Amino acid sequence: MVMFETYFLKFYVQVANYCRDRIHSALAEELEVIMANLNDGSSKDNCEEQWRRAFSKCFLKVDDEIGGKASLEPVAPETVGSTIVVAIVCSLHIVVVNCGDSKALLCRGKEPMALSMDHKVSM
Repeated sequence: MVMFETYFLKFYVQVANYCRDRIHSALAEELEVIMANLNDGSSKDNCEEQWRRAFSKCFLKVDDEIGGKASLEPVAPETVGSTIVVAIVCSLHIVVVNCGDSKALLCRGKEPMALSMDHKVSM
């Protein structure tokens, strides 16, 4: 039974490493599209909606790559996944996005403040 569990751990690590190595560049690609739309005046969305769209497309793109939809060779089987928390600190605000069973906390002194809520699977 230990061999079975060890076998699947390899895929969890592989997915986590793929996300670590790819998510920032996928986000940069989406932000380039947003910047191009801002420059040509075609975007009418507010800042929050633009961040939402960029992260949504970024996460979907990486999810497709992991599942093999964007390429012929999937990174891992569809039964394997990962969670992610991203925080981007700007001069006037912090953008926090999470997906999965994870959340971001900001600690001020001894008081933690939730910046996001973890997603729980309901069956």
